Amino acid sequence: MEKSEITIKDVAKLAGCSPTTVSRVINNSDHPVSSKTKALVKEAIKELNFRPNRIAQGLKSDKSHIIGVIVHDICDSYFAQMVKGIEEFISDYDYIINIYNTNRGIEKELHSVNMLKVNRADAVVFAGSTLLDEEYRKIMGEYVQNLKKQGTVIVGVTPHPFEIVNIELGNELAAQTITDYVLNKGHRKIAYVAGPKILNTSQQRSEGFKKALKCRGIEVDNRLIIRSDFSFEGGRKAALELLDNIDEVTAVVAANDATALGLMWELNNQGIKVPQDVSVVGVDDLPEAKYSYPPLTTISLPVYKLGKQIGEYLINKLHGNKIVDDPANVQISLIERGSVRDLL
Repeated sequence: MEKSEITIKDVAKLAGCSPTTVSRVINNSDHPVSSKTKALVKEAIKELNFRPNRIAQGLKSDKSHIIGVIVHDICDSYFAQMVKGIEEFISDYDYIINIYNTNRGIEKELHSVNMLKVNRADAVVFAGSTLLDEEYRKIMGEYVQNLKKQGTVIVGVTPHPFEIVNIELGNELAAQTITDYVLNKGHRKIAYVAGPKILNTSQQRSEGFKKALKCRGIEVDNRLIIRSDFSFEGGRKAALELLDNIDEVTAVVAANDATALGLMWELNNQGIKVPQDVSVVGVDDLPEAKYSYPPLTTISLPVYKLGKQIGEYLINKLHGNKIVDDPANVQISLIERGSVRDLL
């Protein structure tokens, strides 16, 4: 018999009980079932390799067993590491993880969350920061309210303007800390490669960079601020744009590691050595940062660990555990490698 043909009636026949009893065992019903019968049902399920129909179960229990994760770029190691952490914790439980890759598009992100709403997702994780658009904020706010009314558990990484569990990544502090590090090495002419204008994360990290300069009495030179897109290719393009003012710059702070890695690659391609000619730093501590040439000095945001914490939080909430702590805010740390020259 093919696995797809196996039904709850087959399990009941092998276990010597009724389909109703099998259903009660599968759904952990409060209706009393003897331990002997439970054991027989579980053994039959195992022998037949039976998989319950989650759609049918969802219709009865009002639970979909779906957890949606909204990411901005699944090719970015930042999101891949976070999703890996979430998945590794939740894989021991009976849930389907739906990953929506939105490329930071307003319509695509709204559509993704609406699909989760329509399918009555048990939980939704906004793995990326909120998009800075008023219409998006209005419509997404309505979706979030509807999800909450359905009983959906919602978690946001970095502040979102909705009444949900928001985890603080410390984006402003991360950018300020890495810029302070560069300043402490004697650099004063520092360029900055910012992230996408639509992202709250980009805004926070830009503020951190500017705050570090202002605290030292250094005026922000807008000519040395380049807009990018948080990608390796974006870092390469930023390096080419920076060439016009490269003689004025001794260091570059990139808003994230992917950008910093692309920046270093293109600078070296143009004959500009890192860190001998120009120092480069990033934020995130992606796995590949330690293997770049030279290895990248950066700020560690332990997003894989955070992903596991999010997974644990969701399972606790969905299973109704009494002790449920919100996922902890991320603790940043400086990772000093070889991409910065000491000018002192």
